[in-house]
Amino acid sequence: MMSVFFSAVVCFFAIFGVIQLAKNIYNEFIKSHNDFFIVISVKNQQDYIEDIIRTTVWKSLNRLGGREVPQIYVVDFGSTDDTLLILKRICENYDFVTVMSREEYIALMEKK
Repeated sequence: MMSVFFSAVVCFFAIFGVIQLAKNIYNEFIKSHNDFFIVISVKNQQDYIEDIIRTTVWKSLNRLGGREVPQIYVVDFGSTDDTLLILKRICENYDFVTVMSREEYIALMEKK
């Protein structure tokens, strides 16, 4: 009687483990194909924009366990200072940062 009960418990935990493993694999597959991105809107932020982007990258890396950096869209609302020059330099160093105008961003979101 005791061996039947023990066998039933072992089978239960084995099946439970297989289900949890399948669930974890499925969740990782879904997460890796997620369209996660960050949008930052700016206007005349030359003194802060580089720090904002670097902080955003570090926070994203910490939340995602260092696996990936999400796409960052920086939408410029007509800056008249050196914000666009700074953003251009950042884009040259980081391929996950894209700078666009308000109109370009609207067009991009309408496609998605």
